[in-house]
Amino acid sequence: MQRLNRLNLLRNMNRELKLCGLLLILTAVLISGCDDSSRSGPSVNSKPLEGTRLTFSCSNSRLRSLLEPMVQVWALRTGAIVELRSEPMQPDDGGDGGVVGFEELGGWAARGDLLPLPAAFKEPGHALQWTTILGVYRGDAYAGWGGQTYGLPLAADGHVLLYRADRFADPQVKADFRTQTNRLLAAPTVWEDFTAVAAYFAKRDKHPSVAFSPSQAGDLFFRVAACYDRQVRRGNAPGQADSLEFQFRLDDGQPRIDGVGFQEAAEWLANLKALGCFTDGKLDPMAALEKGDATLAVVSLADLMKHPGKADSRLGITPLPGSRSVLDPATGQLIFTPHNYVPYFSGGYLGVVRKGCKNSEAAFDLLAELGGPARSQELVAAGGFGPIRESQLEADRLLVWLGYGFDERRSKDLQEALRAYVGKAVENPTFGLRTPDAPKLQSQMAGELSALLEGKPAAEALGQAAESWKQADAGVPRGTVLEWRRRAVGLN
Repeated sequence: MQRLNRLNLLRNMNRELKLCGLLLILTAVLISGCDDSSRSGPSVNSKPLEGTRLTFSCSNSRLRSLLEPMVQVWALRTGAIVELRSEPMQPDDGGDGGVVGFEELGGWAARGDLLPLPAAFKEPGHALQWTTILGVYRGDAYAGWGGQTYGLPLAADGHVLLYRADRFADPQVKADFRTQTNRLLAAPTVWEDFTAVAAYFAKRDKHPSVAFSPSQAGDLFFRVAACYDRQVRRGNAPGQADSLEFQFRLDDGQPRIDGVGFQEAAEWLANLKALGCFTDGKLDPMAALEKGDATLAVVSLADLMKHPGKADSRLGITPLPGSRSVLDPATGQLIFTPHNYVPYFSGGYLGVVRKGCKNSEAAFDLLAELGGPARSQELVAAGGFGPIRESQLEADRLLVWLGYGFDERRSKDLQEALRAYVGKAVENPTFGLRTPDAPKLQSQMAGELSALLEGKPAAEALGQAAESWKQADAGVPRGTVLEWRRRAVGLN
């Protein structure tokens, strides 16, 4: 009974977290009210930033709703006045800072509009505890630009593979799969097996098996391409030479997206479409799975939060697959590997301070509050955002993963899947586009992937995408474009 009560309490945590901000504000107000202003002389409870004004932006509505009470508590404690805007930051809006998406950081940094994080933030004794942030998020390729750290990681993304576990456990389904493929039916661990399982269910059910939206094509393409294009490196193991190249070569800035590994990913995507595996995207992934309109789905944590409450007990959770082949840089050909998973990071949010901020010390103090260990854990526990700190992936921190409504076992599965997602031991992860021309490049790639899904050959689609990328920055000095490519991965 005690264990049942504990589980019920944990499952209500997401609702309680919404009240947490209000309680914190009330506490701060009560503390503030304890100051007896009638006493003569300076008050021992004087607020260090009394009268200081800051204007911050956060355009993500869910994240803003979670940050707002945290900002108000900090403001009450310090005496500062903070306006939290819902509009995205603009160069001429007079703001002091804000929350930007991972893909936006490069544009701001390239214009010279951001202040670097204070060196004190990274010191061992600082309350931010910088070194407990997962290495990939505090690294130059995520939080920095040109070797300088400009962003403070606040909220990460996260992706997992969901599947209808009840279908996979059905004895007749398992027997038919074994008869047709001479293999055991299981949640796929490599993209090649994902195709086999998806094709089997699409044929058996006579309707699509993979919850998919055309808007997802670009992200999924690069996630799969990361596994085919880059051989994973862990520790000091021999293998692929250290390289920061992914979408572009760093010697001349030319695109690599028409290479062998990317073509393999494009053919994987096109094959699933040709086999009738993709849904039309009219239902979001969770709804498609729950209604039985799909059996598999690559989903983000934000997708999981679209259906609050008790999660469907028929859903299984497993890490994103890797690949069974990978590019050999020495030969330029694909070679066999049992399992090659290389993470691809393209989302999440960072706090930044603008160069024109008149109260930069106060602005950074606010960011340190929002990005500190306590607030970071609150954001993860509220749901919809991935782990930022190593402690959030430890087995004894299961509490922070119960906000999605899964039972204890599947909450552990979720935590395990996200531990695999961030690939802490992988030394050479890949990253999404974040240079000033990223929106244009993403749009061009989306157009070619759409053509690919309509039947355009993979080599032709990627060749055209590469050519479009070469022409995307016509009028921009070649040296500037190369500088963007190099600084985006942390090089000067």
